[in-house]
Amino acid sequence: MVHHKLATLAYIVHKNEVLLLFRNKKENDFHEGKYIGIGGRLEPGETPLECILRELKEETGYALTPEEIEFRGYIYFDEIHRDKLNEDLPAFNWLVFLYYVPATKKLDFENPEGKLLWVPISEIPYEKMWDGDRIFTPKLLETHEIIEAKFMYDGEKIFNWSFGREN
Repeated sequence: MVHHKLATLAYIVHKNEVLLLFRNKKENDFHEGKYIGIGGRLEPGETPLECILRELKEETGYALTPEEIEFRGYIYFDEIHRDKLNEDLPAFNWLVFLYYVPATKKLDFENPEGKLLWVPISEIPYEKMWDGDRIFTPKLLETHEIIEAKFMYDGEKIFNWSFGREN
């Protein structure tokens, strides 16, 4: 049986740098060795906005208001073909709500799941990111467009993807 999960993902930007999380601390971490944005799963009764505000505070120390972040769209990740043996999550399809956070200052914060790093946008290590992240992250960082995307994975590789407004 396939389950659907709701999650949030944000990219915090200060001047020409973006805050990325290098996942390297959590045991059996599906994201181990990858650079990702900040976010997580919605808790029962939470809206996506409430979730991302909570996740930003918990994972980066940024205590923000809704007015300080920008909704940028959503992505559907189909991971039905992923082998989840010995991983921390069962197989899910994800609907992820995207946010952009223009930060007025840089914070240093200890994250229990990995190392937080401020990376120049021109030097983002895309080769150490998920295939889908390599596609939508530049669009999120370089435009103000609302993103509607779908990424179909087989294992760790995308076999099909689309941007909803470009079909």
